[in-house]
Amino acid sequence: MSNQTERDTLGELLFREFGAYAAALTEHGEPWTHWPSATWPPHTPLAALQGRFTVAREAAAAVGVEPGDAAITEEHQVRLEFRSMFPDGPSARIG
Repeated sequence: MSNQTERDTLGELLFREFGAYAAALTEHGEPWTHWPSATWPPHTPLAALQGRFTVAREAAAAVGVEPGDAAITEEHQVRLEFRSMFPDGPSARIG
């Protein structure tokens, strides 16, 4: 069993790669909410990003981080909402 730091790091990598993939889908006019069934021609940017996400998902699963498709979609939605509320990132704490 891997330690918590590895799970946290690979879990964050998984969601960061999905965020990049979802952003590219949106940029190309594709609905990012239907990503599990998407297939792209080889050697295209969307195929490359889908591949990076797939590798990140496999790496995370190897250390026990295995969110389902719905959980990944929900987490991405939460991150989008956070960015819309705090476009400059979280405020710095004083004290």
